[in-house]
Amino acid sequence: MIRNVTIPSLQQTEMLLQQRRTRLFLLLPFFGTGYILSVVFHLLTWKSGTPPSTWVRLFYYDGLMLITYGALWLLLWGETHQRGTSPTRTFWSLTVASLLFLGLGYLVLRIGRPSGDLALSAPVTGFAYETGVPLTWAAVVQMNVLALLEALLAFWLLLQLRGLVLFKRTRQSERSWRWMLITMAGSALLVDLFQPGEFVLALLLSLPVGLMLRNAFRVAWILYLTFRQKLLNLGLTVLATGALSGTLAFTSGPAHEYVWHYSPALSSFVNLSLAFGVLYLVTSFLSLLFHLPTTGAFQRKVDELAALHALMQLVSQVFDVERLTETIVRLPVEAGVAQAAWLALPDFQTTFRPRIVAAHNLPADQTPEALVDVEALYQEVAARRQFLLLEQALTDHRVRARPEHGIGSLLVVPLIARNELLGVLFVTREVAYGFEQDDVEAITVFATQAALALDNARLLSERLEKERLARELAIARGVQRRLLPQQLPRLPGLQIVASSVPAQEVGGDYYDLLQLDDHRLAFIVADVAGKGTSAAFYMAELQGIFRALSPLNPDPVVFLTQANQALFETLERKAFISAVYGVFDVAKGTVTLARAGHPPPILLRPHAPPRLLRLQGLGLGLDRGELFRRTLEPCTISLQAGDRLLLYTDGLIESRNDRGESFGYDRLLQTLEAHARDTAASLHRHLLETLAQFTGHPAYDDDLTLVIFQWQEVPMLQEARDRQDVQAQTTGASASTAQPSQPSQQAP
Repeated sequence: MIRNVTIPSLQQTEMLLQQRRTRLFLLLPFFGTGYILSVVFHLLTWKSGTPPSTWVRLFYYDGLMLITYGALWLLLWGETHQRGTSPTRTFWSLTVASLLFLGLGYLVLRIGRPSGDLALSAPVTGFAYETGVPLTWAAVVQMNVLALLEALLAFWLLLQLRGLVLFKRTRQSERSWRWMLITMAGSALLVDLFQPGEFVLALLLSLPVGLMLRNAFRVAWILYLTFRQKLLNLGLTVLATGALSGTLAFTSGPAHEYVWHYSPALSSFVNLSLAFGVLYLVTSFLSLLFHLPTTGAFQRKVDELAALHALMQLVSQVFDVERLTETIVRLPVEAGVAQAAWLALPDFQTTFRPRIVAAHNLPADQTPEALVDVEALYQEVAARRQFLLLEQALTDHRVRARPEHGIGSLLVVPLIARNELLGVLFVTREVAYGFEQDDVEAITVFATQAALALDNARLLSERLEKERLARELAIARGVQRRLLPQQLPRLPGLQIVASSVPAQEVGGDYYDLLQLDDHRLAFIVADVAGKGTSAAFYMAELQGIFRALSPLNPDPVVFLTQANQALFETLERKAFISAVYGVFDVAKGTVTLARAGHPPPILLRPHAPPRLLRLQGLGLGLDRGELFRRTLEPCTISLQAGDRLLLYTDGLIESRNDRGESFGYDRLLQTLEAHARDTAASLHRHLLETLAQFTGHPAYDDDLTLVIFQWQEVPMLQEARDRQDVQAQTTGASASTAQPSQPSQQAP
């Protein structure tokens, strides 16, 4: 007898999961078993020292993660599904949960680390550089605990905000919420499976981000709050936003590498969830500001408007910013439409908060900050992009003035040019309802003209500043060019051709040559990660290290180790330098070199195909300890007549054409093989010409340095032996002259 098997509907499944006993019995074993298996998986990976295969990670580990954290989501969903929605409690719980997570996360990162090492990045302290395998038991503990903490926080955040987003819910709002969660999870899984590039990643995230924006504006609960509740929630949203922003910075900063190695999908989903939380809190904050009580505007006199319109023409004739700001606050008062005025502009250099740059006719011994809450009013006008009129200013909580200060009504007008907020103009009258409609319109038009004048003055100032920076960069480029060899050294049997072209005014490529004695030449080619002035500073520092250390101990392993130790303390956290260093010995006919994360040198012999010297080595600044020295692989090559050694930076192989194709190693080797018998100078010219034809433009996307050494057929060893014989004969003759009584002996 065959029985019909019925699949429960979504509603029936929800009702089943709402039963606490059933939920714990079904889901808790799934989560616990899955989490323990994930810990065992990482412990085995750590013990073996080798990463799992792609298929094992795809079908076993990723499936295990999906089941484990799916069960955790359903567990938390069941615990919070029937709770009432209170924005105050929600914001407060998010603040506490975020701070608790930050505290626990900090303690977890301290596991297994000596004091003072917390600033080291995760790839350096916890995982293998190339494979991503955990290096210590502490890294295994940290990645598993941090992943669980982040998942708990992200799920708790979404479930808490769910009640606010679905307040006064409709079918459309429920559908929008579910699709947001589905697209967030789907995008995170696709990131884990395919590891897409930046363009594809942006496409993957466009749909969930759009749904996040749509759900972030569902703040209907604000309409049902009292004025006091709005003020309370306004402060709580600020606290929650700060705590959640710090959490997002922590998960995408110190904790990112641990959770990313644990599961890229989970890491992506957590960051999307936290970003949605910050977005929703910011939207709630702005919406609370929008709904604070404000009053409308009334009309004023026509003759005052005419005077104000006439005075507005003066603003466009002033281009000095200081004089212009004084004129802007003075004209409304002189036109008779205001008793006092002041202007607030954003301070982009320090605090990013508004600052008062000019004021006119204020009450005695008073400042704008003492009279009103400038920042709160500024932020509201900046968000609204419209004027704000407080007809009874003293009744507004943002106005601190007293009746004797003569501020009965306050008009706050934004200064907008090219859809950009340049500042906010505050004008006051001593009586309530003092601004009529004509006054508001006239001051608004005046603010538009003032914004255009400010924009013109700013553009003029920026142009002058750009010209000054261009001159300074030209000087910096000249200084940097002088750091490179101005004259190539000459050694018997060795021909050198070199060039270096920065992508910008200054760059991070560096090459140098230093003659150690009459038969040895030290050389280095390096590339600082990045371009511009910061890379140029590191280049100058490396030049000093090369000139100081290479004469003391030119051995490549010793030099690179000492250079790494010297640079490690000064390099920024994510900066590093790739380099190739070596020494030519023309007396022995050898070259000894080592590579620190740099593109491999190429040995080109006349009757053999080009050979990439793929020597092992980490970049300078990636590790300060024994790992860097242990990975260095020195190489000594006995040179033959006609040998050429090519050193270059990644600007050569990574240059792209209009179709986005890179020049690459294959084209480089083909070009070298086609010109295998050319001299160093001819080979250098052909390489650059071939690259220019490939890219189709003379400028480079990245700094490009190319150095070619050519070994000539010169009998250096025979000459050295001849010199030794001459010295021996001279020494024998001197000895015979000093002691004539003894018979002279001739060396055989």
